[in-house]
Amino acid sequence: MARKGTTVYLPDLQARYIKENYKNQNVGIIAAIEALMTIRKYSTNELKGIFTPAEWSFLADSLNGTMTTDSFRCNVGALVHHCRDAEELDGTARKWGVHLGALIIKIETLTAAQVEALHFRVESFWEDEERDLEEFAKY
Repeated sequence: MARKGTTVYLPDLQARYIKENYKNQNVGIIAAIEALMTIRKYSTNELKGIFTPAEWSFLADSLNGTMTTDSFRCNVGALVHHCRDAEELDGTARKWGVHLGALIIKIETLTAAQVEALHFRVESFWEDEERDLEEFAKY
């Protein structure tokens, strides 16, 4: 495996975590990134077929521009509240023809890792300059 040198400045909490859980900082950072990549890959794959294209469109629309903190990214309840707010404040579920109650039932079955993967998938969609909502929603 090719390697590339880089300098990483870690916040105290993450530096302490790496120090307490790994033999050295370099090994710990690589292991943590590899674990995140694997969890995201599996969790994103588990999302296939759960949501309708209209629901994916609703999620992409309602989460567009939303800044998610670490605790929000993995929190099923926070995502449910977000969806309710999106409908109550902006009518986003009606806009996309989404039955909010049915969507919430689906969201409530997700794991924390799947919620994080959902956020990452939506963020990646919006960062793609050649994004195609119709294609994104067919998942």
